[in-house]
Amino acid sequence: MNENGGLQLTRGQLGQLGIALGSIGLIVTASSFLLSGLSTMTIAALIMSVVGFGLWGFFLPDEFRAVLTGRQMRNSTAAILSTAVLIGIVVTAYIVVQRANVVGDMTIDERFTLSDPSLDVVDAVIRNSRDIQITAFYNSQEIEYREVDDQYFQLFEEASNGRIHVVYVDPDEQPGLAATYANALDQGIYVFASFIEADGSLSSTIPVPITGYHEQEISQRLAILLASGQFTVYFERGLDTLDPIDNQQQGMSVLNNIMRQNGLITNPISLAELAASNETIPEDASALIIAQPHRQMTAEEVAVLNEYLQRGGSVFIAADAMLTDDLFMAPDSIFNTYMWDHFGLRMTDMIVVDPASSGESQISILSAQVFTGNDIGENINLEGQPDTSVQFQIARAIEVNDSPPVQNGRVIMSSPESWGERDWNSLFQQNNFTFDSSEGDVRDQFTTVAWAYDDATDAKVVLVGDGDFLTNGRVQSPQGNATLFLDSIGWMTGFTEEVQFQPRSYNTTPVIFVGGQMLDTIAFFTIVVMPGSLLLIALAIWLRRTRQ
Repeated sequence: MNENGGLQLTRGQLGQLGIALGSIGLIVTASSFLLSGLSTMTIAALIMSVVGFGLWGFFLPDEFRAVLTGRQMRNSTAAILSTAVLIGIVVTAYIVVQRANVVGDMTIDERFTLSDPSLDVVDAVIRNSRDIQITAFYNSQEIEYREVDDQYFQLFEEASNGRIHVVYVDPDEQPGLAATYANALDQGIYVFASFIEADGSLSSTIPVPITGYHEQEISQRLAILLASGQFTVYFERGLDTLDPIDNQQQGMSVLNNIMRQNGLITNPISLAELAASNETIPEDASALIIAQPHRQMTAEEVAVLNEYLQRGGSVFIAADAMLTDDLFMAPDSIFNTYMWDHFGLRMTDMIVVDPASSGESQISILSAQVFTGNDIGENINLEGQPDTSVQFQIARAIEVNDSPPVQNGRVIMSSPESWGERDWNSLFQQNNFTFDSSEGDVRDQFTTVAWAYDDATDAKVVLVGDGDFLTNGRVQSPQGNATLFLDSIGWMTGFTEEVQFQPRSYNTTPVIFVGGQMLDTIAFFTIVVMPGSLLLIALAIWLRRTRQ
């Protein structure tokens, strides 16, 4: 202090204030540059650092030269400089590690580790010849959502050894790129997965709906992307079957669209045209769908189908009860006989009536008993989930040979209280169905869905006694209708070995995910504010002592 009581700073004190100012400026410069590049803040902090160190060199030239030449400096200066250097190193390391997307799981129960099904998908990504890009759209108001999603994306990126790349796009700043995804973005889908081709372009892009089950949804969609284009399913159209592109109530576009969205290729085909031109079902056919045919198959059409099955083909057949003289799979028809001789399955002339397990009427029967020990029935009639049941409208009973020529079995049966109605005229024309043993009606538990597998040829067959459940008007109510069809297709094609339409066992969503902004705030207070505060307190104590 001077003689008037004011504060008088010596050259040494001004030099140490300079080093403090320079050190703080250097920390801010490094942090700002790593976070935002050469911004105004970075330049201003750099100027402050240069000015501070300039003051140090001007007022304490001997000490400044000592630092440069390695000679000893005073303790107070060393403490300030070493504290600043420590803060700078920690801040820099934090930012570098954060940008490097280093992922680690320190929880005992491995809550932040991908589940085994996801790791299986990631292994497939690594084996694949093409990398995958996840493109995610977030505008400036959606940063918090991006930070949560990013932590899941990082898990997949890290597990794939960088074979999965994540690219973020702001649709407001890049409207041209967002326009390509406009329809999906309007529907609330903002994440997409694509293959990266050799020239850097994206292909086979599929949407990744995020509804809160991040890991499951990302994993499933990656699996679908990997399987896309590998399986082709043909819809038979020559038998006047359901139209896969008709979006009316009696069309089948809902299921067709689901298959396409899941990476399956679907095409129409006609057995009649193939037979007439002496051609065969294409080699790329993973399965053939015969949905609600309206006439019997000719011997020539049966021959085409037999050739396909003999080389390991698969066929899904949903045959309705119809009051017609040309009934598909009539008891004495060529194809019904063929199915019995080769697969031990055939349609009967009975319509199942089930008073104990039915919907709006006793012929609108539900899946009373399901054999869940197979890929087709395992997701039907789940406990506590009534919507997973299957409902048929006027279903025919299927006979299953218990001493079959190949492996076969039942998927769905009616209840023990059901019976088989043989008077179709009364049922269709008068809506009258009453048990009458004199008409040949039989009380029994009937099969409505059955399967067969020939291990010698790998041929697979699924036979269903109803076709209405596949139509747009009925397939989604209950959901088990779609499940039965999709799981049948998955089993026949082998698609479920790559992708499952139904959820698998994934880890639950972590209880807390801290956003990046919160992490930055925590880091700022932990590695900058706290040690910086100590530094400022030390400076205040030093200044106080110099005034005494």
